[in-house]
Order: sequence, then structure tokens, then C-alpha cells
Amino acid sequence: MKKYLMAGVALVSMALSVGVHAQTPGVTTDSIKIGAHGPITGPAAYIGLAGRDGMLLAMKEINAAGGVNGKKLVAVFEDDGHSPTKALAAAKKLVEQDRVFAVLGVGGSNATVGAVDYLKGKGTVYYVSIASAPPVTWPFSRNMFRGGTTESARYGELYAEFLVSRFKAKRIAIMSGREEYPRNEGDATADKMKNWFQMAPAVRVEFNIGDKDFTPQLIEVQKANPEVIAFFGNPAEAAIAMRQAKELGLKQPFFVGSNMVDPALITAGKSATEGVTGFSLIPYLPGSRAADMVKWEAAWKKEYPNAPAGRPNNFDILAYGDTYVLAEAMRRAGNDLTTEGLIKALEGMQNYRVGPIATSRSFSTKHHIGNLSLVPMLVKDGQWEPVDWSSSRPSDILSRYN
Repeated sequence: MKKYLMAGVALVSMALSVGVHAQTPGVTTDSIKIGAHGPITGPAAYIGLAGRDGMLLAMKEINAAGGVNGKKLVAVFEDDGHSPTKALAAAKKLVEQDRVFAVLGVGGSNATVGAVDYLKGKGTVYYVSIASAPPVTWPFSRNMFRGGTTESARYGELYAEFLVSRFKAKRIAIMSGREEYPRNEGDATADKMKNWFQMAPAVRVEFNIGDKDFTPQLIEVQKANPEVIAFFGNPAEAAIAMRQAKELGLKQPFFVGSNMVDPALITAGKSATEGVTGFSLIPYLPGSRAADMVKWEAAWKKEYPNAPAGRPNNFDILAYGDTYVLAEAMRRAGNDLTTEGLIKALEGMQNYRVGPIATSRSFSTKHHIGNLSLVPMLVKDGQWEPVDWSSSRPSDILSRYN
């Protein structure tokens, strides 16, 4: 009797074990289902299309090399239309219908903020590659991670210091879009100008995504007579504003947010972009003659031979690198993949990167901001080139997490 009882206990125990494993969403014996969202329609489609393609290229390479511990990566992608409402709907579908294991965010901040609270509540790992919106990593939540991008507060630190020290500026104009991402960058820059340098913007003007006429804002900037103009928006808007600034006789240099440090800005703005500065989230931009970038672009173009002009862009590279980060963390988490195992593996990653085309990612149990390093760039002779400048001030960001 005792023998049969023990056998029964063993069978129940084994059944429970199998049941627990089966309840891990998106994980089977031979595959791992990863959800992702970004805008592939609308004014920010240049972000989401690139994010999707960079992610899929990385997954194809990873699967060709044997997958993650023998499991193939499977992608489910949703268009968020750069809308917080659509991003929330996308996140709900990915988690509740598609039952993905984790969600990779390759959209902008405007949409991403719509999905944050839902995914926090569900406990699903949300790894954000591109959006800098503060709610992703502050307040701290164990299942929320930020990859190749950085928090908007860090943008503010670097931007303010660069504007003041490189341009020796005492009068700085800020032109920022009204949506989430550019507004956050403008706010963060103004905040650090005030707290670090006891300086207020000479003028701050706003615009809407998709605007074609910046004359009213530029006239206000002209009246303020700044030494430099900081512009936070999208490449299409920046290119128009720069051309119109020259037509109005403004000779001040432009500084742009990191999403515009991309060949697409030069393509759109042509000579009006000469001398523009900004910070890049990646060491080399597409079109660079660096051997590693040439090799990567060749692989990308082989995969996407009919891609439109301006691709690949920096968002392709960000999503590509972060897909490898996520895959490496899953590999370290082991065969019995769980959400808790993935979180612990990510928190143990230090200075990991797929190669020289990407910046490194480091996380800890106290903070989940993977990247705090940006590369200053300048448009010279129609090309983005690195600027010989480095920050001399320690970041205030991580002190919040201690």
C-alpha cells in the first residue's frame, strides 16, 4: 500500500511539474514566442518598420545558429500606429490572445506609454528598445527593461551639458513637439539647464507632429536671439524647420534629439543640415565606412533588397542589438525558461553587446536602464561624424535607485 501511495505522489508531483512548465506563456519544447509592437503605419512608421526589420533579421540569424538552447524564436508583431490606445490594444492581444513569453517594444514613446501600466500589471517582461519615456523604468518595476535607448532624464543631462560647454551658450532656444517623446526631451533638457547651470531657455516653442510650417515658431526664436537652437521632434519636421530658418536669416546652429541623428535627416534636409549636432545611441551610423558596419549593412541589404531609401536606419540597429540581448538572457536562463529566470538573467548582464555596431547593455537588481552612453555627432560634408567631446559630470540618474 505504501509503495502504491508513494508512486501516486510521484505521479502527482510530476504532473504538477509538467503543468507549471506548460503554463509558461509562449514557451514550448521547441520554440519561444516573442511579441513586439511599433508603428508600421502613420507619421512614425520609419521607427516601427525599422524596429520590426532589425528584430526579424536578428531572429533569423539566431535561429540559423541553433536558436536559444535549441528553441526557435517566433515573432508576433503588432502595429501600434504611434498611438497609446493602439499600443495598449496591441499589448493586450499579444499577452491574452497570442500568449507571448515577453514583449519587445520597438515603437516611440508616444505609443509605449499606453502599454506600460498594463504590462507592469501582467508581470510580462517588457523590453523596450527605442522609447525613452520615463514610466518604462521609473518608478522601478522588476519586469520592465530599457535597452539601446536611454531614459529621457539622461538625454537631458547630456544635452544640457553639451549645449552649454561646447557652444559656450548662455542663450539656448528649445523647439519641441507636443507629443510624448519630444516633449520629454525638451522638459529634461530645460530641467538640467536650470538645476545644473542655473539657466532657463531663452525661448521655448512647440509644434505638432506632421507640421509643415514652422515660421511662427522660428520668428519667436529669432526675437529671442539664442546662440543655439535645440530641436526635438522627427527628421521630417527638423529638415523643414532648418530650411525655413535659413530662409528667415537665422544663422544659429541646430542641435537635435537622438532619434534624428540618422542619415534620413541629411537626406531630407540636404545642405540645411550642415553643422547640425546631436547624440547617437549607436557607435556607427548606417553608411559608415567602419568595417563592422559595412559587414552588417551587407547582411541587412541581402535580407531586405527592396527596402526604400533611408534604410537601414539607427532603429534597425537598435532593435537588432536588443533582440540579441533578449536572446542571450533567455539562453542564460536555461532550458526551463520562466519569466523570473529571464528577469534574473537580464539583471546579471554586464557590458553585453552583440558586436561593435551596438553599445553595451548593463542591468542590475536596482535599475533596468541598459544604456547610459551616447556618442556626440556632427554633420560634416553631408555625413555624420563623431565629435571629440565627453561628459565631465556624473549622472544623477542611478542615484534614484539606491
